[in-house]
Amino acid sequence: MKTLLDIENLHTLLHTGNEPVRAVDGLTLRISPGETFALLGESGCGKSMTALSIMRLLPDAGEIVAGRIKIDGTDVLQLPETEMRKIRGKRISMIFQEPMLSLNPVLTIAEQIDEVLTQHLNLPRQAAQLRIQELLEQVGIPDAPRRMHEYPFQFSGGMKQRAMIAMALAGEPELLIADEPTTALDVTIQAQVLDLMRQIQQRRNMAILLITHDLGVVAEMAQRVAVMYAGEIVELATRDDFFNHPAHPYSQQLF
Repeated sequence: MKTLLDIENLHTLLHTGNEPVRAVDGLTLRISPGETFALLGESGCGKSMTALSIMRLLPDAGEIVAGRIKIDGTDVLQLPETEMRKIRGKRISMIFQEPMLSLNPVLTIAEQIDEVLTQHLNLPRQAAQLRIQELLEQVGIPDAPRRMHEYPFQFSGGMKQRAMIAMALAGEPELLIADEPTTALDVTIQAQVLDLMRQIQQRRNMAILLITHDLGVVAEMAQRVAVMYAGEIVELATRDDFFNHPAHPYSQQLF
């Protein structure tokens, strides 16, 4: 099967004190087009640092010291930042963990989605406005023509998360990285958001890297599961094998 994302022996350090912390320690994984791949583990195990490494959006203290991250054969770690900007948001997109912190409070929702469209699709003004409205309707935001001109503070938590998903999908990515996409949501909204991601994935044959510590979300969404512990993958299995026969002691503890 064709590989879309190929990560090989990735090492990411965090320089936070006297000794650097190995946030990601020799990680290797492959994801195919249309696949949902779950990266599972408790807080602090390196899941989000893996996602930020793929996007090349590490904090100032972070540094990738070894490894390769290939999207469709192109090693993104070798690209200059100008080329990376063409990939980020277009070929690889990300739903960040906390929409309250990821949305700009002084720009309307439409203005924030329009930034993605301007960067990657170069649509005329009227076409861009129609596309923004269509994206918000796709993610289930009612009265989109009016709501698109509102600010993040006028949206509930679930609506902010939907706006984040609309923004992530605006560039029609081949790979969507979803970092704890339902953590801040109640159970009803969580089910709606997961269902929405699944529908969009089926329409576009989009791959999803789902980062979570929620076994219920993994059971519902993923085809394959990797368990991460202390920056390393300690178990890799199909969903059914993982839930029927978790092999690693840490995986068993998660249950």
